[in-house]
Amino acid sequence: MEYDEYEDYDEYDQDNMMQQYGDEYYDYGDGMQQDQDFTYWGHFENCVVPSISQGVQITLPLLLLCMAMKVTTLFSLPSSVFHFLSIGSGLVAMAFFFEKYLFYIISLTVLGYFALQVANQTLGKYRGAVCAVVVVTYLVIMELFLADPSQWHRVRGCQMIVAMKIISVGFDVDQGTLKEIPDVIEFTGYCVFAGSIIFGPWISYSTYALAAQGVDLDLRYTATVVVKLLQALACLVISTCIAPIMFTSESWHYKWLHAYRDAMSFRFSHYFISYLSETTSILAGLGATGNVEEGDKVKWSFAVAKPLNVELPRSLVEVVTNWNLPMHSWLKNYVFKTSRHLGNFAAILLTYAASSLLHGINFQLAAVLLSLGLYSYTEYVLRQKLSDAFSACVGAKACKPACSHRNKKKNVFVILTNVVFGLLAMFHLAYLGLMFDTDDSELEEQGYDWTHTLSKWSHLNYASHWVALITFVFYWLIK
Repeated sequence: MEYDEYEDYDEYDQDNMMQQYGDEYYDYGDGMQQDQDFTYWGHFENCVVPSISQGVQITLPLLLLCMAMKVTTLFSLPSSVFHFLSIGSGLVAMAFFFEKYLFYIISLTVLGYFALQVANQTLGKYRGAVCAVVVVTYLVIMELFLADPSQWHRVRGCQMIVAMKIISVGFDVDQGTLKEIPDVIEFTGYCVFAGSIIFGPWISYSTYALAAQGVDLDLRYTATVVVKLLQALACLVISTCIAPIMFTSESWHYKWLHAYRDAMSFRFSHYFISYLSETTSILAGLGATGNVEEGDKVKWSFAVAKPLNVELPRSLVEVVTNWNLPMHSWLKNYVFKTSRHLGNFAAILLTYAASSLLHGINFQLAAVLLSLGLYSYTEYVLRQKLSDAFSACVGAKACKPACSHRNKKKNVFVILTNVVFGLLAMFHLAYLGLMFDTDDSELEEQGYDWTHTLSKWSHLNYASHWVALITFVFYWLIK
């Protein structure tokens, strides 16, 4: 059974990045629905315009740095110059967003390269495993004992990206994907590459190296960047201005609508970060496809998330796959596949543990991840059982056109079954996403504890967990 067939143990929230770059995004919208003199035009002036303005103001320096990185590749400069420029622009970006706290990221990068070289010189193998142990140990010690909680929470997302890069280099050298360990300048340039260091996404070293190629700028490049940035800002507006004024009644009858509203706000904040990371990645020169030398037209694309597949999901499996595509790829290739010789169950546990540790020692995230993992697995096995029993295309993943099932996707039974499971997935997402609201900015800065999580779920009577339990019992009875 393949890992990506049923559970990716991707994070429900890659790191709650919106909260790490300041509360400015959420200053508007809170209490707007309480204003008796509320008008849509006033809301536009007081929320939409300031949110877009602040979004552009905060991200503009990073966008300019990424653009500068891309422009330098057009002058056929030596690759060493590109790596030095990558280091410089990355440090400037981190100083702008994290100020003095960038020393956390620098120390992790130095430690990661040291661990990589020690493993290479002493063992000649197991570089990925050694880097994983060293990096995770560093993250745990810093979070639990040394770092200030509010400072650490601010840089946690960036730390996760760097940690994933370090570990991936180790495994790529072990597997022969990389012939040798990059030198210290190349490695540092990769880790702090401005196109991915702030908002992500994770990229492999091979992908980073492609950014040094001088693909000419054209209208398609400019249009792609503009569209991605507009998509990011649209998601920001939905998260901060539109979602908060939905379902404003305080009646208890509305509590599930409130849960959906709050979860929706969180999801669109994630899409904002995802589209923004696509923007910075493409702006810095990533995502070019097509052979220019052979006369092919260059297309620019670098998918991080697929919001439509999350908002209108076929299944929870589809949600965790499309929530963060680079993270999904990293977990699959460097955790699940490398540990699969221990057995599927052990590999799944290690994948879940890796995802949780990278996100930080946080009960809220761990609880959501574990719940999502159990939900997805239960859904997968149940739908696989129904698919086999009725020879129908009702599996958690859509069938290929040439599948052997008798009842295809246009069959009424198949359509209804898939719709029901899709609605069930939306129900679970509203329940799980409620954890990531922004009611308490002080608690949010230091990370939510277990009491916050349980209080939110108890307000909804743990309904999602009960439904998941009933679903599993039903599967167990019919298997």
